[in-house]
Amino acid sequence: MTNEAVSLTPTDLIAAASSVMRMSGYQEVSSDWSTPSTRLFEDEYCVVGLAVFTTCAELIGSWTDLQGSLVEIISNKVGLIESKTWDGYLVLLTPGIAPSGDSNIEEIRYNTARLRKFIATGEDLKGAGDVEQLLRPLLPLHMKQYATSEGSALDLLPDLLDKHGINRDTTAIIVKAFTDQEPLIEQLHQSRGFR
Repeated sequence: MTNEAVSLTPTDLIAAASSVMRMSGYQEVSSDWSTPSTRLFEDEYCVVGLAVFTTCAELIGSWTDLQGSLVEIISNKVGLIESKTWDGYLVLLTPGIAPSGDSNIEEIRYNTARLRKFIATGEDLKGAGDVEQLLRPLLPLHMKQYATSEGSALDLLPDLLDKHGINRDTTAIIVKAFTDQEPLIEQLHQSRGFR
């Protein structure tokens, strides 16, 4: 048996991404936007459209229409007089490999007009763990997992930064100000005797 990576199919990708989203607290939303190759998820802060394509060419040729329809769905849920209530994201996945030297995938990745895009091709997606890695910016932070018998992650920060040459006392002042919801710079200046 070899250790070669097994290519994920479009069905594998939609299943893996959907599973990660549901396990992270997102609700799958039934809508006209949902098809066999697309899913719509939301939580109290975000609307996430997920689309899977067989090839890079399909992704490149279809993403703008998908983006437009997702923006329309979000716009229909938010009244004209309401302030912005959701962030919108479009996740585009394909097991296909982009042609060498093709810059279209990178252009989509860095296009933040209308919606933020997360995009991955066969080069990026070798296993289900890669799908979760791509989606990580959309997932909630579970601070409990960072708590230790020594305290929270914030409690550990002064010691961690001290190891990298950042003054422990300065970091402790900033962490305390953050925890107390005080202005960070003002607290730092007061500790240094500036008024």
